[in-house]
Amino acid sequence: MPESPVKPSWRAPWRMWLQPAHTRDRHAVIPTAHGTYTLFREPGPRLSADAKAEAWERWQFLLGEETVLQIDDAAPPWQLIRTRLRRGARGRLDGVPFTARAAGRSLLPGRRGIRFALDDGRTLSFTAHPFHLRLVRETGGGDEVLARTRAGGWETDRLDRGELALLCFLTVSGVDRLLRSPLHEVL
Repeated sequence: MPESPVKPSWRAPWRMWLQPAHTRDRHAVIPTAHGTYTLFREPGPRLSADAKAEAWERWQFLLGEETVLQIDDAAPPWQLIRTRLRRGARGRLDGVPFTARAAGRSLLPGRRGIRFALDDGRTLSFTAHPFHLRLVRETGGGDEVLARTRAGGWETDRLDRGELALLCFLTVSGVDRLLRSPLHEVL
């Protein structure tokens, strides 16, 4: 698997990252093999009291002018986005609706993961293993490892633009902390 660095070339200032989005703003630019992904955050489409209190946001990853990944139930990075994923978030990946759920605070790696169940029957999962993380495509015929970490970077193999957008989301949002052992936070 060739190494594919998924690192932003530009990020919004930290104070802007940690605050809820009040307008549509650009928050990150990530150059990749498929082109440059741009992350836009804006206030969420729901007007319920819970949505306002929890600062729900819409996150969009654009490749050029086209939206590849959209998460409708996102929240400001770090703690709030992780909480939203544990409760379940909805969105679209290349136009296909999905539901994302995160599991795990366990010391056992096999109990930590983030699962994107797409309406077309595919499931894309980020899973934790003792010494690395994996992106796995689950279909009716079996599982295929698409990417894995090695020495802190991601090695990819045949990612399409939607799967690469999910990898960008994982690394930019801080959600990858859900896959790490809870012992990392106390070390």
